[in-house]
Amino acid sequence: MSSPFHSQKSSAAHRDWYPALCDALKKTEEAHRIAGVFQLATYDQTSKSPVCPTPRVRSFVHRSFLTSSTYPAVPLLLSTTDIRSPKVSQLASPFPGANHVEIVFWTEVTLEQFRLAGRLYLVPSPFYIPPAHFPAPPPPGQSLLFDSLRKDGVDFEKIRIDTFDSIGGDLRASFCKPMPGTPMKSYDEALKWPRTLPKHDEAKTDEEKANLKVALENFALVLIEPLEVDYIEMGTTPERRTVYTRKPEETTFGETIVVP
Repeated sequence: MSSPFHSQKSSAAHRDWYPALCDALKKTEEAHRIAGVFQLATYDQTSKSPVCPTPRVRSFVHRSFLTSSTYPAVPLLLSTTDIRSPKVSQLASPFPGANHVEIVFWTEVTLEQFRLAGRLYLVPSPFYIPPAHFPAPPPPGQSLLFDSLRKDGVDFEKIRIDTFDSIGGDLRASFCKPMPGTPMKSYDEALKWPRTLPKHDEAKTDEEKANLKVALENFALVLIEPLEVDYIEMGTTPERRTVYTRKPEETTFGETIVVP
C-alpha cells in the first residue's frame, strides 16, 4: 500500500540540510502557515519526578540564522527565552553536557523533518547576575565557528537588542511578567500585567521605561550550534534520510545515507 505522503518524484535533486531547512521554512511562510516553530529537549537533572533525570521538551520560535564569512555552511540557530525560566537552570546545571540539546522541525508543507543535536548557549543582559543558587548560563562557545564570528565583528549583545526590537510588542511585554512557573491564585492576575511594549529606544512614559528595563533584563538570546543533523524527506519516492555530523573542531559536515 503506497504512503499518502509520497507527493513528489525521486527526480528531485538532493540538497544539504541547511539550504533545505531554509527552503522549507520559506515555503511554509509562503503557504501562510506558522513557520519556524521547533521543539527543544533538555534534561532536568534535579527533578522531583519519579523519572529522573527527566526529559523536558518545549516549543521555541526560530528567529534567524547566523553564519560566518569563513564557514557559511555551518549556521547558528537563533531563538529567545526568559532568563528566569526553568530551562535555563537545566542548561546551566553542573552536570556534564547540560547544554547539549536536540531540536526538531517538522514542515508539513514540504513533508520534511529536521532533527538537530548540538550545544546551546545563552546571551543574557550584560547586567544579569544569576541568583546565588543558580549557575551562570553557558555563554557563547569557544570553537572555530565562534572564533570566526568574532573575527567578523559579530556583536551578540547588539543581536540580542535587535532581536528584542524585531518581535511583537505583546511578546516584548511578556518579559515583564512574574517569573515563569510562579504559582498564581487566578488566571485573572495576568490582566494586570503590561499588554504591550515599544522597541527598546521608543519608550515615551516613565512606566514604559521601567517596564522596558525589566523586560530587557529578562530577555535572553539563544544560540544553538548544530553538531548532528538527521534530515528526512518524506515527500520523495523513495523516502530519503541523511545524517550529517561534525565534531566541534570541524567546520564541515560528513554525510551518511541511512534507512528511513
